[in-house]
Amino acid sequence: MNHSRFISLLGAVALGLSGTIAVGSPALAVSCYGDYCSGQDPEASGCSADATTTASARIWGTYSYIELRWSPTCKTNWARVPASWGTSYPSQVQAYQCATGYNQSGVSASNASYSWSRMIYSPKLGVSARWTGAPGYTSTACA
Repeated sequence: MNHSRFISLLGAVALGLSGTIAVGSPALAVSCYGDYCSGQDPEASGCSADATTTASARIWGTYSYIELRWSPTCKTNWARVPASWGTSYPSQVQAYQCATGYNQSGVSASNASYSWSRMIYSPKLGVSARWTGAPGYTSTACA
């Protein structure tokens, strides 16, 4: 192989690799967007994949916490508790939009670790996670 062909081949390989690197990772696959996410399950929709806990509060009289979760991809919030609390007291979990009173009450689903409410699309208005029954009411700050 002559020198100029080798340089051309090497350049083509480098160009191909740089194109691969520039593409990056694929977008997070979710099944809803915007207000269409309200009332949907965060796990089933894919919104939980990039979620973080933005606030938490201890359930009064216990060592368990209710958490407020946020998905930046779906711009949604939901409440989450340890699985044993959600399966024992499913109606006591609530995501609550503070300015409007709109809420999603009850457990949407559970896995071995957690139980969670349905989502509220709320990119601008604060939402809190609430525990509304025994052993005592508790709420996170509106985040």
